[in-house]
Amino acid sequence: MLDEAQALALTQARHGDPFAVLGLHADATGKLWCRSMLPGATSVAIIDAATNKKAADLALRHEAGLWEAAVPRRKQRFDYRLHVQWAAGSEGTYADAYAFGPLIADDDLHFFGEGTHLRPYTFLGAHPMQIHAVDGVRFAVWAPNAERVSVIGDFNAWDGRRHAMRSRGGGGVWEIFIPHAAIGDRYKF
Repeated sequence: MLDEAQALALTQARHGDPFAVLGLHADATGKLWCRSMLPGATSVAIIDAATNKKAADLALRHEAGLWEAAVPRRKQRFDYRLHVQWAAGSEGTYADAYAFGPLIADDDLHFFGEGTHLRPYTFLGAHPMQIHAVDGVRFAVWAPNAERVSVIGDFNAWDGRRHAMRSRGGGGVWEIFIPHAAIGDRYKF
C-alpha cells in the first residue's frame, strides 16, 4: 500500500523512485494495484490491452492528480493502457511510461561508469523507438548528483510530475521510455 509520505512526494515531484510505486504493483497480500500521476485528469480507467475491456476505474487519491485502484480478479501484471478524460474536455487512451522496464543495457552502464564507453551518445539523449508495438522515445541523461530527474515537454504539458525518471544505479544515469512522444516534440530534463 502506498503510504501518505510517498503519495505526497509523488504529488510534489520529489519521489526518488517513482517506478517503485507508479504503474502496476502487487501489495504484500498479492492484490494488484495501478497508480498513475495524471494532473488535469477528471477520470482514469485501466484497460486490458489484450481484450480492450476496462479492468477498473482509478480513484483520485490526491487532488494534485494521483490516481489509484486495486485491480479486481488480477494477480499478475498484464499489458494495459490508461483511458484518460481531461479537464479540458478531451480524452485518449495511452500506454503508461511506468509499464516499461529498464532499457539501457547493463554493459553500457558499466563501461560508461568506468569512463571507457566509446559511444555514450548511443544511449544518452532522446532515441525514438518502438517497444511492444508502442511508439515512443527513450530518454536518458547523466545527472550524477541529482536526487530526482523528470522529462518535461510538449507531450506532458511541461509538468515535471508526469514523467519522473528511474535512476540506473550509482553511475548517475537516469532513464524513461515515454510512449507517444515523437520526433519534433520539444523537451527538457
